[in-house]
Amino acid sequence: MSSHAVEIVAHRGFSARAPENTIAAFDLAWKNQTDACELDVYLTADGKTAVIHDKDAKRTAGVMMDVATSKQADLTALGAGSWKGTEWAKEKIPTLEQALATMPVGKQRFFIEVKCGAEIVPELKRILEPMKDRAAQLAIIAFKRDAAAESKKAMPWIKVYRLASGKTKEKKPTDLTQLIADTKADKLDGLDLGTSDFPWDEAMVKQIRDAGFGLYVWTVNKPADVLRFAKLGVDGITTDDPVMVREALEKK
Repeated sequence: MSSHAVEIVAHRGFSARAPENTIAAFDLAWKNQTDACELDVYLTADGKTAVIHDKDAKRTAGVMMDVATSKQADLTALGAGSWKGTEWAKEKIPTLEQALATMPVGKQRFFIEVKCGAEIVPELKRILEPMKDRAAQLAIIAFKRDAAAESKKAMPWIKVYRLASGKTKEKKPTDLTQLIADTKADKLDGLDLGTSDFPWDEAMVKQIRDAGFGLYVWTVNKPADVLRFAKLGVDGITTDDPVMVREALEKK
């Protein structure tokens, strides 16, 4: 099995080694030849972007600052690396533009996860439209249906995938048939599904493929699981450790 048969997506950058969602994490992932990086983005109070996973900056920056009600400049001034180690002390919360600027010209790409709702779409379009000639290097992913659907409407030239966990917020099993129907109705390009609570067997993969969809899985951090999902024929594997995934695939 070629290591290039499955796209390797570095989760929040090379987050096993560097502080997640920072320029250092993305640069380290690119340096280690990952196929793609995934990042998380929110809309700030002044209608701009901040690349951060949580709704507030407490965990990664040590400051209880709500992202949606804070200005971009105040967020990007915060240190976002010290929690991972003193060597990362200079890392800040990046803007989407800063993160995208790390992406090499070529085949490597970014998966942009929208953490808020469709309100971010106009700003996303403003930032991404000038990169239209690099459409193959961009993808948008989102749990919220409105964010995914509106992104695809505004930017039909970008691939958009619907994120889903195997269980709903109410802890009920996700209805895969309904998810596929919704994704098709929204004219999206595929699904990006969690490892847990879905059956993840050949029948499941066939059901998704029969809908004409791409299929990605998150977050895979064990070599045995890498091989299991690769054997099922997923398009890409999201992982905290892209080097581990590549080595697992190459050994196969």
